[in-house]
Amino acid sequence: MKIAFPVTADSGLDSLINEHFGVAKKFMIVNLVTKEIKIVDNQKHLEENASCKTGVFGKEAVDAVVTKCIGDGSLRGLNTANIKVYAATKDTIAQNLKLLEKDELKLFHIFDLCQGKKNKKKGGCGHHH
Repeated sequence: MKIAFPVTADSGLDSLINEHFGVAKKFMIVNLVTKEIKIVDNQKHLEENASCKTGVFGKEAVDAVVTKCIGDGSLRGLNTANIKVYAATKDTIAQNLKLLEKDELKLFHIFDLCQGKKNKKKGGCGHHH
């Protein structure tokens, strides 16, 4: 199983999870089987016409995402791609991985979405970017 985490900087498993999924510049992908850790760029920041609904992992296939905050478009896009989205409850990747292994992280529900105030009314994804 491969799990993606939006990160603020690469500090290995001690990396802090970025507060907002869609605006994270990088994702750390952890392969629970091989224990491989890989950093990938958020494709949204590399492609001129990309949006929250665009596949942000590029060619990297993941099974799940663990994040603190996610907008409606991103959640729907990931769910459509059969990628589970879990709500991070701790600050670091290592802390959240421990909770995931114990089945203590819950899946994001539509009512848990990040509801930014600035562009939600204008049809945006709800983030303030």
